Amino acid sequence: MSGDKRSVSAREYEDTLKRIRDVVTARVVLDPDGSVEEVHVLAGPGRSVKLIARDVESTLIAAFGNPIDRRKISIAQLGGDPGRQEKRVQLRKVEIVSEADSAEVNVYLKMGNNEVMGAAEGVPTAKNWLWLSACAAVDALSQYLIPDVSFVVEDVGITTSRSTRVALVSVRLFAFGKELLLTGSCPVTHDDREAVVKATLDAVNRKFAQIIGGDA
Repeated sequence: MSGDKRSVSAREYEDTLKRIRDVVTARVVLDPDGSVEEVHVLAGPGRSVKLIARDVESTLIAAFGNPIDRRKISIAQLGGDPGRQEKRVQLRKVEIVSEADSAEVNVYLKMGNNEVMGAAEGVPTAKNWLWLSACAAVDALSQYLIPDVSFVVEDVGITTSRSTRVALVSVRLFAFGKELLLTGSCPVTHDDREAVVKATLDAVNRKFAQIIGGDA
């Protein structure tokens, strides 16, 4: 049998790794000679990082005959460990600063003992107030994120369902070159802008519980 190895693309490696249980998405970085240099995996909270790393190793060997140093495997886990899954991002305060030609929204969040503040500024139009509210919430949430993961506000609006007004927010999650669309909602009880902030948190919490890095 020939000793030459078949050339495998990063996409082929990634598609194979995404079949592993609890793997949400994967990114593979290759050396110029085609060898696997880095493997980045975004995984759900179902199993431990150690077990998922072992599955990555065994899959690369079984599917491609390609052993890899475990130190080259980076795994970010949605929801973190079981202790962290009980913690959720809590809204502490929404601060509105309105002037004649400027609008500012400050959002204060807390998770565990870690409190953060996110902000967004812009022109004080009715539609922009909603957008700024979602952006300020995302700015605060981003401070909890693991590396290589980010949020972008996709759409914001207020709709009426029968007699109830509801804030709707779409947030796009980017992770290792892949993306997921998250949606959240919240009934408007007092202020449209506060409802938008709560809908933004709903978009994140209902899907993943938490997407965190560092201590919280």
